Amino acid sequence: MENTSKSNMQSARLLPFDPIVLVQDVLKRWLVVVLAALAVGIGTYIYTDATYAPVYRTTTTFVVTTRGSSTSVYSNLSSTSNLAGLFTELLNSSIMRKTILQETDISSFDGTIDTAVVPNTNLITMTVTDSDPRMAFLAAQAIIEHHESLTYQVIDDIGLEVLQYPAVPTSPTNQNFAFHQMKKAAVIAALAATALLAILSYLRDAVRSGTEAREKLDCSYLGEISHERKYKTVFALLRRKKTSILITNPVTSFRFVESIRKLRRRVEQHMDGGKVLMVTSLLENEGKSTVAVNLALAMEQKGKRVLLIDCDLRKPACGMVLGQSKFTYGLNDILGGKENLSECFLRYQNSDMYMLLAKRGEQNTGDLLISPRMNALLDWARECFDFIVLDLPPMSAASDAEGMADLADASLLVVRQNAAAAPALNNAVASLDGHKAKVLGCVLNNVYATQLSTGQSYGGYGKYSHYGHYGNYGSSGSRK
Repeated sequence: MENTSKSNMQSARLLPFDPIVLVQDVLKRWLVVVLAALAVGIGTYIYTDATYAPVYRTTTTFVVTTRGSSTSVYSNLSSTSNLAGLFTELLNSSIMRKTILQETDISSFDGTIDTAVVPNTNLITMTVTDSDPRMAFLAAQAIIEHHESLTYQVIDDIGLEVLQYPAVPTSPTNQNFAFHQMKKAAVIAALAATALLAILSYLRDAVRSGTEAREKLDCSYLGEISHERKYKTVFALLRRKKTSILITNPVTSFRFVESIRKLRRRVEQHMDGGKVLMVTSLLENEGKSTVAVNLALAMEQKGKRVLLIDCDLRKPACGMVLGQSKFTYGLNDILGGKENLSECFLRYQNSDMYMLLAKRGEQNTGDLLISPRMNALLDWARECFDFIVLDLPPMSAASDAEGMADLADASLLVVRQNAAAAPALNNAVASLDGHKAKVLGCVLNNVYATQLSTGQSYGGYGKYSHYGHYGNYGSSGSRK
């Protein structure tokens, strides 16, 4: 099949894209990085602390002298150098360790005994190390008291006098680096998780640019709309006050307005005389409601008499985008049997754009949307309006779009940048293509674009149709 072969061919080749897309994708999954850092950090701390064995060390200093009155400093230094290695072997011998055990009245001594020469002196330092500070001290005392009986048999012409006696160590010589290791492991884990997410994001067969949309998707590409901030000022961000992303709003960027107008022109070119356009998406939160609303406004600005119908009866969003929260009747009432249609329609700011909104959420919407009443409503709308825009639920959440595809004249698929996988999008296109409504193509939405981007960028908007957990709505249509 041609579509399948095209999808397979494109999935086998990675296309270049703007690095900022990768950064944005990783930032969206920041919680994974944090959890990885916490898990690895805490695990490292527990392991390091559990395996930590403190080591205590006590030091004794001996003066090496040669027995006899005619000794010289040089002979003392020479004797010290010759004695260091031999003295270490003698102290670590089985005889000395047996003596230590007898003196300290313990069953075993696993500590270490080392000696070293102080450079250019006749001094030898003896270091006793053990995991028990008391044991290290007692072993050093036992060596001081009994070393002569052992060394005299081997080196009878050399004497050892204690210059500095040992002390009981109060703190271990090796620190517990559990906290330091925890921080180090957490940083490494965070970097590894970030790198893994970046690799997975790069390898994922999603649509990240206009070039990829043309290459990967089995439908026409109608343009792209870049990301636009929902909060225009820091004060608005702190107050969580979003700005309406509408082409009629003066603070909306010029790029966004031009992108919608360009989309309007391309939609008109592909409609082939049709009047009813349904707008949908594959996933939730792809911005389809904002596209539908602004496309309707753009059609009205060209002098057309436009009707916008919010067909997402589970989670209506057009009213929120337009700031229309107070209305009595809507599409639900018409489909439910209300005869007075004039009470259900709203007019947008004295323009020629009219709205048929949905106020409350519905669960079983499939039968309502394809009912004879809906068909009659669209037939009436075709007579009274120049252009009708239908905002449908996302295809992954409901089958309403497929049902309405037999009542509308054309369909438009909104694709958010780097969201849905290209094969899934092609399946959605194929599903729409099998119905009466002509698939005009797709528009790439919420594009983070820089000078490195491939494809064109015209503007942007934030997301207003917050789909989250689909269906958690009360009788008024507002989220609980």
